[in-house]
Amino acid sequence: MSTKEKNMDERIAFGNSLSEKRRESGFSQEELGLKIGKSSNAVSRYENAENTMDVHTFAKTVNALKASPYELLKDLEAPEPDSKIVSLFFQIQRLDKNKKKFALSMVESMLDNLASL
Repeated sequence: MSTKEKNMDERIAFGNSLSEKRRESGFSQEELGLKIGKSSNAVSRYENAENTMDVHTFAKTVNALKASPYELLKDLEAPEPDSKIVSLFFQIQRLDKNKKKFALSMVESMLDNLASL
C-alpha cells in the first residue's frame, strides 16, 4: 500500500470515528461546527475524509465531544516508535512559548507539504 493510500485510509478511519462520536454526543454537524468554530460543511468534509483537521481544531473537537483523543484515533494504525522523532519533540517541548509555537508551525507546514506529494 502506498503512503498516499495509507493516508486516505487513515482519513477515512478518523472521519468514521468523528461521525460516530458526534452522533453519540447528540450533535448535528452544524452544532459541532459552532462549538469548534467551523462550518457544518467543514465538519462534513472531515467526516467524509475530504479534508484534515489542524491540531487546534482537533483539540477543540475533543473538548466539545468530551472525548479522549484516542477515541477519535482508535481505528488508526499505531506508528512504530522512532527515538529520533521523540527526541526532537522533547527538544521542542523545552523551548519557550514563542519558539515552540514557531517550531510546531514549521513541522505542521512541512508535514502538510509532504502529505500532498
